[in-house]
Amino acid sequence: MATTTVNPVPRAPWRLWRSPYLWLATVHLLGDGVVVLVVGLLVLLMLIVAALALPLAYLGIPLTVGATRVVYAAAGWERARAAITRGQLIPPLLPPARTGAAAKDARAALVDRALWRQFGYFVVLFGMACVGIPAIVLAWSVPPVLIALPFYYSGWAAQRSQLGPFVIDSITKACVAGALALVFLLVLSPLMIRGLSAVDGILARNLLGASATGALVKRVDQLVESRQQVVDSVEAERRRMERDLHDGAQQRLVSLAMTLGRARSRIGDSDPAVKGLIEEAHAEAMQAITELRDLTRGLHPPVLTDRGLDAAISAVAARAPLPVRVDVRVDPRPSLTIESIVYFVVTESLTNIAKHAQAARAAVRITRVGDRLRLVVTDDGRGGADPALGTGLQGLIDRVSGVDGDFSVVSPIGGPTVLTVEVPCGS
Repeated sequence: MATTTVNPVPRAPWRLWRSPYLWLATVHLLGDGVVVLVVGLLVLLMLIVAALALPLAYLGIPLTVGATRVVYAAAGWERARAAITRGQLIPPLLPPARTGAAAKDARAALVDRALWRQFGYFVVLFGMACVGIPAIVLAWSVPPVLIALPFYYSGWAAQRSQLGPFVIDSITKACVAGALALVFLLVLSPLMIRGLSAVDGILARNLLGASATGALVKRVDQLVESRQQVVDSVEAERRRMERDLHDGAQQRLVSLAMTLGRARSRIGDSDPAVKGLIEEAHAEAMQAITELRDLTRGLHPPVLTDRGLDAAISAVAARAPLPVRVDVRVDPRPSLTIESIVYFVVTESLTNIAKHAQAARAAVRITRVGDRLRLVVTDDGRGGADPALGTGLQGLIDRVSGVDGDFSVVSPIGGPTVLTVEVPCGS
């Protein structure tokens, strides 16, 4: 939601008097004094409570969080007042998201920049009220008094019929003063209100509302966080599927294969046709177990969770049909999500090398430098790997891109092929 204009009062003087916003702006400016005296003092009191209560542990933490919420509520009232009197819609500032840790939430609430921006609004509004209320009195009260001056000036003593250096001692001077006051009332007074309303609107927009850049940054942060949650949930679901397949379907197939093996032994040679069927079913069960075991390894092998990338990738390399040199140096361990993605890239890469590269050997090197994990897979095959020619490499690119990683392949015709992946893994 974008902030609307801070001043809906028309610019043309002849339209000012017909605009309802002229009078609503006057009411708003008069209300600034009430806001400063009531809401402003409440906000100040709440911030004092928040700052002093924080060290009071179990009692102070709820008081601190509650006091900061009152400040946000007061700012919300001000945004609502601006919407009613100026039609100004201001995107709200949001308090920090709660993490569930009470002390951490209280500290975050107290150092929140948006909180202090809103407090700054009420501080500046005090100066605005000190200027605005006298200006309103000057704009709407003084001119009518002077307009009527020709009718009552003669009843005043000379010293009381003086306007600054000018003494109103004749009907002519009184009429001139009245005419100037009329012009001031018709032209300058609405312009004064318009200017003060504009300043008040700019103040509210800049201190009570989220800027466009800030809103975009916040939205990007929310999207990054939500995307990370999706990636983590998908990886958790993969691990759950692996456990279910390993502990459920795979164990049932093993039990079935054992039962078929015992049945084959007991039937002997008494019925060759039945024995042949049992042997065929036993072979199918064993094949299904092998395929299911390969599938679960591809999802998320238990060794990856228990012992990390070094052991998991060494196990993959040992099963590869060509020699694979493995060098893994990741200390400390990254998150399970990152480990799963890197493991997936390695297994798929080695599978592609075995199927298509016609390579004699391959190498996998994984290193961690700071908050980046770098994977390099090389082979001495025929080269020519191109993500545009198939979905294999594209699937790896999509998986890596899901965590803001970088993926590159250098694979000239004739080889060698070098696949490089870099992914963030936290501090």
